[in-house]
Amino acid sequence: MAALRNIAVVGFAQAPIVPRDEHRINTEILYPQVRRALADCGVERDAIDYQVAGSADYLDGRPFGFVTALDVMGSWPARQDLHLEMDGAFAAHYAWIRMQAGEADTAIVCGHGKSSEGEPERVLNLELDPYYQAAIGLTPTATAALQASAFMARTGVTDYDLAVVAARNRTAGARNADALVREAATADELAKTPWAVAPLRTGYVAPTGDSAVCLVLAAEGKAEKMCERPAWIQGVDQRIELQTLGARDISTSAGARLAAAKALAMAGLGSARDADVVELTAATPAEELLLRETLGLEADRGLAVNPSGGPLCGHPLMMSGLIRLGEAFKQIAGRAGAHAVPRARHALAHAAQGHCLQQNVFFVLGAERRWT
Repeated sequence: MAALRNIAVVGFAQAPIVPRDEHRINTEILYPQVRRALADCGVERDAIDYQVAGSADYLDGRPFGFVTALDVMGSWPARQDLHLEMDGAFAAHYAWIRMQAGEADTAIVCGHGKSSEGEPERVLNLELDPYYQAAIGLTPTATAALQASAFMARTGVTDYDLAVVAARNRTAGARNADALVREAATADELAKTPWAVAPLRTGYVAPTGDSAVCLVLAAEGKAEKMCERPAWIQGVDQRIELQTLGARDISTSAGARLAAAKALAMAGLGSARDADVVELTAATPAEELLLRETLGLEADRGLAVNPSGGPLCGHPLMMSGLIRLGEAFKQIAGRAGAHAVPRARHALAHAAQGHCLQQNVFFVLGAERRWT
């Protein structure tokens, strides 16, 4: 393929996820993360050419809250700017495209949204087909249960299999200082929790919470000056499937399969098994097992999947996927602390948006530049 610009993640800051931040609005949570991320890179806001954020005002009910966020992102003097009503990982993909076009050499990507002030189960109903599916009151937990049921029927996965996956994530999350849930739990304990919506138990559903995230991107020539060990974006791809659940096979994810294959091919990797770390935006154990099947990782027990604990240990809406990208960066850059994977050289980060994995983006990060 034609050579692209080498672009790297060079900085990342995340507010620890909490059930409810009672004393700050979302922009007040975001501001310290912007300052931390820039400080980690040794630069001030003037060094950044472009800014983009993922958020949704529906979550906290503050009209045009994304405009207020411009103040804390550093929008004056006037800067190139974009806002997406998507998880911040999709904003990172857009920033990468703008940088590939030569329109910027550096960018900050933010994710914010204070979901504790709203009702996510009702708000995310609006992502569905408005005539037939949203109208009957389907929630993301209900549609996740539909997907889990379809996946389990096709594959033979059991309730206890889901409990094992949830327990592994909980054990990993106990080592992550930024996770919302930091108490390990056994599969037996989780398998006894009550039903949320069958076949999903409360112990299998990702808890939402408040946080804010800022990630910094830089092109070759500047990245090396801003970070001692940049994580180079070696491959990335995004795919979107139909909104209507009945128009696609929700027991699998064709979009995730294609996006992963394209991103891995761009990176020159033969399969997801060539990565050292995989961070998946899986809001239920069934989603994780489905994505692992899609990636060909069902039987790969030596690969570190969600060493951060993943969304099952904290799922702040509009930034959970961007956190996966940030976690992949921390593994490559040697900043993952207690949940570090030794000698990680390649990491695969995934983000999803919409019901039943409707929209997927995959990033492949590596310790080396991809193109010469």
